Amino acid sequence: MTAIRVSYYEGVKSFLSQLDPRTKLIYILWVFAMIMVFTDPRYQSFTMATLLLAAFAGKLSLKRVMKFGQLGIYAGVLSWVLWIVFLRDQGNPLFSIFGWAVTDMGVLKGLAVALRITSVLFAFLIVAMATPTREIITGLYQMKVSVVFAMVVGIVLRLIPQFQAEHGIIIEAQKSRATEFDKGGLMTRFRKHTAYIIPLSLRALKIVSDLSVAMESRAFDPYGKRNFVHASQFTRTDKIIFGIMIFFLIASIVIRIMGYGSLTIAGLSTGQ
Repeated sequence: MTAIRVSYYEGVKSFLSQLDPRTKLIYILWVFAMIMVFTDPRYQSFTMATLLLAAFAGKLSLKRVMKFGQLGIYAGVLSWVLWIVFLRDQGNPLFSIFGWAVTDMGVLKGLAVALRITSVLFAFLIVAMATPTREIITGLYQMKVSVVFAMVVGIVLRLIPQFQAEHGIIIEAQKSRATEFDKGGLMTRFRKHTAYIIPLSLRALKIVSDLSVAMESRAFDPYGKRNFVHASQFTRTDKIIFGIMIFFLIASIVIRIMGYGSLTIAGLSTGQ
C-alpha cells in the first residue's frame, strides 16, 4: 500500500539542507532568470547543470527527483513536440515523420522552451526536497513576502504529495478490482483512467474542506504579527553562494547583450 506523504522533504542532512532557506528560495529565482536570459539550449545547459549540482549537494536521489517531477517532464516533452510541429516550415529539414517535416529550428527552439519549463519546476522541487516546509514558509516571511502567498506555498507543498499518494492508493484499489490501465487502445485506456478522477476529486475536496475548518477554528489571521521560534541567519557560506549567483547572472546578461546565447540557424534567429 502506498504510504501517505505530507511533504516533499526527504529529511537528509546535507550541505544544501543546512543553507539558509532564503538562499535556496533566491536560487529558484536565479534559475528562472538565468534560463530566460538565453534562447540557445547550449547556453541554457549551464543552468541545468547547476540543478544536478544542487541535487548532489542535497544528497538527493536523482531517481526520486525525476519521479516527483514527472508532470513537469511530460509538460516539457509536450511543449517540445508542439514547437517542432509549429516550426516545421522554419529552419533546415532534418527528417520527416508521416509527411511532417522536422527542422533544426523546431527541435532547438522546442528544446529551449522545454528547458525553461522543467528547470524552474525542478529547482523548486529540489529545494522542497532539501528543506522542511516550515523553513520555506519562514524564509518567505523573512523575505517580506505576503503572508497569504507564503501560506499558499506551504499548503501546496503539503497537499501535492498527499494527493499523489491518494492517487496511488486509488490506482491500487482499482487494480485489485481487475482494472488494467495499460491495456487496450488509446481511448480505452483514457476511459479506464477516468475511473479514479471522481474519487480523487472528492477526496481532494474533503481534505481542503477539513483544512479550511481547522484554520477557521484556530482563528487564523493572515495579517497578524508573527514570531519565529527559529529565525534563520545568513552565514558566510550563504553570502558566498549569493555572490556567485549575482556574478553569473550579470555575466550572462553581458554575454547576451554582446550577441551570444541567441538561437541562430542558417540565417534564422530568435531572441525570444
